[in-house]
Amino acid sequence: MAKGLKDVKRAYFDPYLKEDLGVVIDRSFQPATEILINLLEEGFACTLSISGTVVELLESWYPDMLDLLSRAATHRNVELLGETYYHSVAGQFRDPGEFETEILMHRDLMKDYFSAVPTAFAHTDYPITPATAEVLQDNGIRAAIIEGDNGPALDTDTNHVYTYNGLPILITHCNLADDIAIRFPWRDWDRWPLTADRYAEWISVSPGECITLYLDYRVFGDFVGAETGILEFLRALPAALAAKGVDSIHPSDAVTRFSPHSEIGEAVNADNQQLTIIQQSALHALEDAGALVADKQVWRRLLDTEHLRRMAMRSTSCGKQSHPTSQQTVHDHFASFMRVLSDLEERSTPASRSPRAVISLRCVPPEKAFHFSSQDRPAGYAAHSLQEFVNILEFASDDVISHHLDRGDFTRWIELVIGDTTLAKSISGISDRNELRSTIQKRIDSLWKRIR
Repeated sequence: MAKGLKDVKRAYFDPYLKEDLGVVIDRSFQPATEILINLLEEGFACTLSISGTVVELLESWYPDMLDLLSRAATHRNVELLGETYYHSVAGQFRDPGEFETEILMHRDLMKDYFSAVPTAFAHTDYPITPATAEVLQDNGIRAAIIEGDNGPALDTDTNHVYTYNGLPILITHCNLADDIAIRFPWRDWDRWPLTADRYAEWISVSPGECITLYLDYRVFGDFVGAETGILEFLRALPAALAAKGVDSIHPSDAVTRFSPHSEIGEAVNADNQQLTIIQQSALHALEDAGALVADKQVWRRLLDTEHLRRMAMRSTSCGKQSHPTSQQTVHDHFASFMRVLSDLEERSTPASRSPRAVISLRCVPPEKAFHFSSQDRPAGYAAHSLQEFVNILEFASDDVISHHLDRGDFTRWIELVIGDTTLAKSISGISDRNELRSTIQKRIDSLWKRIR
């Protein structure tokens, strides 16, 4: 409980992060940025999205790379995009407050380091919703880029300017982006090898007024190694596009030049229905932890979207590396993540107005979660906190509820694992599902009032 922040960071995060980042710089960031600067001088226009975390790490460990990146970011032919400071999942929270906070943190950083105030936003890691669109517009954002595979349902192609709740929208062309990010090195691809001329031809014949490509920078030299010719492809692409009559323009220029094609509908993932069960558990635990933890910087590092992506058997690609993996790997990542989050919450108890309330409201790791089951088999879901426990009680089958009530499992878990003897006594003897849920929810609400 008395460990310092430095020890906590070392325990929670990759101890080889500095060395790994150095490898990425050598393989990708440095050569790709040097190529990009030359292309910008020749008139190529593009956007860059740089998180606050990347700026912090480069400033601390690799200032020369930050200087090189600054040369590109401040070039007249670059538009800097806004994003969340920690490249975080805050836009998926029920309360948009953290999302807005990180937008403003990132805007201040871009102004301080690169003398730019972004007016276009990269909304590419989770679907846009009415709440996030409103926050963006309230904070000076005049255009947003969303993913074609992860956004609102469309009745037509992506190659137009759209609007969503009045906000101009550009939609990434995932197939064309993945031709570079995923398929470029595949020798068994029927269109391999992909040349800049061929790719420019595909762009030129695609219908619509504008094509939006949004690629992870590590594609160029790291995810797709230099031995594949990816850096030469990058160097040759602007000239190939120009030869086909294709102009490169910034998002802010595109939404001004082209009239909106139509208004798009509600985001298909607005209520997180596409997240897996464990992703939802982690997301809700993360949001609740924001009010429990004492060190917001460490908590915000845990909001990185990559953590949630690694809790799925296969993540979407759309211009970035996909993560096909095993069920065991997914579970291991989730378990490690929840252990870290639970430990961070417990470490925060001395600084809380009510340490007892923090302990009762915290999340627990999978090995201490309440795993629901019937007499015959596991139910397939587990509660990692009191709030998640209440939520599951709403939809768990009657035979599952009865099985645990008969054995006294609910009371025992709340007393021995959660550590709330008061609540355990309150629910002892309750057999009605609705009364059980109501009693526990009232206790949860009371505990939150002690903290807030």
